[in-house]
Amino acid sequence: MASESQEKLLVTNKDELRRRHKGNYEAVANGEIYLLPYEVSLRSKSDSFFLSLSNYDFLKSTDIDGQLTLKGLKQELRVLDDEKSNSDFWKNLNDSALKTHLNTILGLYRGNKKDKDWRRTYLKQTKETDIDKPYHNDMLKCLYLLAHLHKASPTFIRQLALVNDAWSTDLRVYYPRKDFVFSEEYGGYLAELYSNMLYHQPNEVRKVLKNLDRLIDKMVELPEGIFRDILDRRSADNDSPSLKILKYNQISSITHHQALQRYLTDKITGAFYDDSFDCLKNRDNHGLANERHYWLVAAQCLRLKLRNSMTKKGDYWYSDGNQSISQQDVDYLISLHANALAADALQDLKLESPGSKSGKKDTSLPAAIRKMAEQNPQTVNEILEAPALDVANIPEVYAKYMLYRTQYAELYREQRHLEFIKNMRPDPKVEKVLSYIKGNNLAQIHADVNEIEQIIKGMNISQGNMDNIEDVTIVFEYGMHELPKRE
Repeated sequence: MASESQEKLLVTNKDELRRRHKGNYEAVANGEIYLLPYEVSLRSKSDSFFLSLSNYDFLKSTDIDGQLTLKGLKQELRVLDDEKSNSDFWKNLNDSALKTHLNTILGLYRGNKKDKDWRRTYLKQTKETDIDKPYHNDMLKCLYLLAHLHKASPTFIRQLALVNDAWSTDLRVYYPRKDFVFSEEYGGYLAELYSNMLYHQPNEVRKVLKNLDRLIDKMVELPEGIFRDILDRRSADNDSPSLKILKYNQISSITHHQALQRYLTDKITGAFYDDSFDCLKNRDNHGLANERHYWLVAAQCLRLKLRNSMTKKGDYWYSDGNQSISQQDVDYLISLHANALAADALQDLKLESPGSKSGKKDTSLPAAIRKMAEQNPQTVNEILEAPALDVANIPEVYAKYMLYRTQYAELYREQRHLEFIKNMRPDPKVEKVLSYIKGNNLAQIHADVNEIEQIIKGMNISQGNMDNIEDVTIVFEYGMHELPKRE
């Protein structure tokens, strides 16, 4: 009998989906860093809420009555059939999304071999047992969740399977990449995916998945250092389908970032001059963004470069980490940044995104500059003092352009710009790291990182550095973080 719960049907309504996943992330101190808004909400749900859910729902207790079957799943999904056209939802889902895109995500491939698809790989066939197919139930729960997300957006699973997509959207919707309406929607689908699939997972798994992008960055940064001895390790392919889907999403987000960098390499190298900002001020028609907007964004780029909020004392600015910068250097760098951004504005630089190609003004570069300026503090001092900057509603291509363009300007003056551009191009070290991530299950990845952190803890003890022996933070950062606001 099909469940009467409306929980997953709400996902198929885009407005309900946005409402469910709106709000700020909640900081946690267990190494996971953040909880998604819906994860926080689920912690306060009553027992009756969970009891009402379908047995195919990830949120339901893992102890369920009866056997989950593909036939039973299809019966549950009958509610998604289109009564007007009398179309079979399952057939549409299977033909348009599962056969190709889900197999890609799970590392399975279509072909003549029938055992190379999700059905043969994970679902019990005749006389097979839990020992033969330990992830039978997990696979069916994946299908149940993906089906509702597919009903909401027939392109979601296809988008999830993409790699090297400069216009994709990541889970951490601090920096949405597509026009904001779709980004918010797609981010909601991802948040639904993570909130459900991680709900009953132990902290070790949650910690690895939510920090996988950070781990990859660290490994790329230090491939010949602390990570050298583990990059060639490989372990059993024994993660569940749900965890493979989430890991695939984290890996693909790295490839999206690489694609974004490749896209921007020839967009940030335009000539600029000491009077570019003055020329912008004197221009008759400023369009969507004026000189004040550009000046504020130039200051924001400096704040992003400094990473921490600053406090002014006399003629210097200081951060909690004892970093300091003189007011003279602040003035120089903001002027330099403003000249670089203004020069591109004078040249009418355009970054064509899917949104701007379809005529949406909120995805033009001047519109992004204006939004960035208006939704953050309105003076240079307040910007430098801000705990975090708000870059929501700004497609990431524009936020990253602003950051890379101003970094390029600084390095150009120091004659180090060529190395900067070189580092934005494809890096073979990334492929080695991604091979390690793909070739190991999440438990092994957690064990490897934990091993490194224990080694460093031991080194600190032997050197008498007693202030740095608890919760060593190579990858897993403990303590409460101040997260950017999302509303």
